[in-house]
Amino acid sequence: MAADVKREWRSFTLLTTEPGPDAAPIHNRQMVVLERPDWLAWLDLTRAEAELLCPLPPGAPTVEQVR
Repeated sequence: MAADVKREWRSFTLLTTEPGPDAAPIHNRQMVVLERPDWLAWLDLTRAEAELLCPLPPGAPTVEQVR
């Protein structure tokens, strides 16, 4: 690769936590949804994990049985 070519790295992480009331009947974990304003707090460790790694509030996710 030429020295003047820049590479852009894209990555992601899936964070999970205890399930909220909507997910608990079907699974023992739930995805954490970090709002954009919380991204830097997570990456810079400026807020406690317990504040950021929370289940969604009741009614926030759509839960649908598929089989």
